[in-house]
Amino acid sequence: MNTLLKGLGFSGLLLLSGCATVVDAQAPAETEFAIRPVLQPSPRAEWMYQVLAAELAGKRDQLDVALDNYRKVAATSADPRIAERGAMLALLLKDHALALELAQHWQTLAPADEQARQALALALLRNGRVDEAANYLETVRKLAGKKDKQDGYATLASLLSQVEDKPAALRVMGQFRDRNPRSAFAQYYYAMLAVAAGERDQALASLDQALARDPKMAAAHLLRTRILLDQENREAALAGLGKAVTVLPRDRNLRMSYAKLLIESGQLDKARREFATLLNQNPKDADSVYALGLLAAETRQFDLAESYFLDLIKRKTRLADAYFEMGRLEEQRGNYVKAKEWYERVVGEDRYLNARMRMGVTLAKAGDSTAVVSQHFDTLRRTNPQNSIILYLAEAEALREAERFQEAFAALERGLALHPDDKDLLYARALLAERIDRLDVLERDLRAIIAADPQNGQALNALGYTLADRTDRYQEALSYIEQALAILPNDAAVLDSMGWVQYRLGDQVKALEYLRRAYQANPDAEIAAHLSEVLWVSGQREEAKKIWREAQRKTPDSRQLRQLQERFGW
Repeated sequence: MNTLLKGLGFSGLLLLSGCATVVDAQAPAETEFAIRPVLQPSPRAEWMYQVLAAELAGKRDQLDVALDNYRKVAATSADPRIAERGAMLALLLKDHALALELAQHWQTLAPADEQARQALALALLRNGRVDEAANYLETVRKLAGKKDKQDGYATLASLLSQVEDKPAALRVMGQFRDRNPRSAFAQYYYAMLAVAAGERDQALASLDQALARDPKMAAAHLLRTRILLDQENREAALAGLGKAVTVLPRDRNLRMSYAKLLIESGQLDKARREFATLLNQNPKDADSVYALGLLAAETRQFDLAESYFLDLIKRKTRLADAYFEMGRLEEQRGNYVKAKEWYERVVGEDRYLNARMRMGVTLAKAGDSTAVVSQHFDTLRRTNPQNSIILYLAEAEALREAERFQEAFAALERGLALHPDDKDLLYARALLAERIDRLDVLERDLRAIIAADPQNGQALNALGYTLADRTDRYQEALSYIEQALAILPNDAAVLDSMGWVQYRLGDQVKALEYLRRAYQANPDAEIAAHLSEVLWVSGQREEAKKIWREAQRKTPDSRQLRQLQERFGW
């Protein structure tokens, strides 16, 4: 008998329960066996079944089923691991009531378990029982403080950051900060939760306290910078980072952040010095070499930029970036054949398509026929159909950069034939229409965009600026620019447009106010030209020529600066 039953396994055992007798092939025929009673499942078997069901449901992402099974097992089990699994799952699924029930059970079964205390504190917070949670959180903080160097405040903040009621979480953290006001960590983590709660001024005040106690807390400097930039207070952010790199001269993240912010603020010489310092501190720092190359190229020091990019190529690091920027250098030098050769060497997902689009620019600038340029972009569209719109925009931009405006306009016409409602294509065609004196097309396209999206600040601004610059419909222009300014109150282009329309309306004081704000936000050539003109006309001629010279040095090919020079005889 036993040989046969072993072969049947579990299925065979179930079949036997329905047989009155069974004859063993090896035994005498008269041998009989008693009927086996049906086995009743034991509590442990039921327990094991539910645990298995919970695990399988979890693997299938049926988390609610898993949680229900853990809840049933936890009700009768004294195993803290079951309560732990259930509590953590309930917290994940945000079943607050059940999470609290299971966390309390877990804490009862494992009173010394640190994770159990953390789970219970979090469950209490999520159920709005803040005062009860605070007592557990203090224990959690003290225990965590024995292991980390931040006195447990990092663990505390991590738990509180998971609470949906951010103001409530901040109030709890405020209690801990107030108990230990001299702790830089308490101040710093309070600031983190204040940012999450939208209380930026409170965050800044707490960070100032943290840095007063520990000026070398790099994380506090970086968080303070982020808040100031969110508040659009770039000057204060720059000043703060400048002090930070003085206190922590070898902190790479701080100095890199400072250098990048200097670039965004147009202070390229200072940025270059910071990247040079980084490179001196770590000669193998490829990021600093790359940044110095970009800065040199930006200031048209092409030979110096080339030396940095060739250094990267020699090191065999950041090759795609170096090849791409070498192509850009040769483009700016007017060596379009060499530029194309560098672009052809770019491989890799991040830079490949951009390099191929720039190759189209070199074809257009080198004087290749429209058919050749279009064929290049048609090939790219066939191999990258998901980027069809982007590639029509790139084709038009390539031809525009080569000052082949009518051909660029035609490329956008072809794109719009396939994508008639695309706002980006309509916007690009509107801008090109201005260059070929098709203001009717410009106005039609921009009005179509605004009709579909009344909050499109760029389209409102473009229409308002063009009406101010190319027509005498100044009041209508002002209306559109006012709408754009309400949507984009700190956008340099919109501020420039408002300054320009005020100048057209004869209010030079208001014009200068807006133009100065625009130039401070983005000192590009067109804004510089507008500001220089209004300064010149209003009698501030030394400042006008100073700003014009600075802009002309950075962008000597600017059409707006050249026109201004011709008009005023500079």
